[in-house]
Amino acid sequence: MAKEPTCLVCQKVMEPGFITDIGHVNNLHVPRWCPGKPEPSFRTGEVKSQQQNEGLKIVAYRCPECQALRLYAPATT
Repeated sequence: MAKEPTCLVCQKVMEPGFITDIGHVNNLHVPRWCPGKPEPSFRTGEVKSQQQNEGLKIVAYRCPECQALRLYAPATT
């Protein structure tokens, strides 16, 4: 990931940020990127809880010109 990611459309430096996800009891979570395919939980049919805690946090950058988003999953945040 570049130190200052640039928009592929406008060639402008992008603004750093993040994307949230609402979990149980309205807790906010930062989405994660996980390798492979999601394994559905037998109980809920959604992704298994251990998979939700694994993976890499997603970092989002937004172009101030065209509002495009670029997502990264850096090894360290």
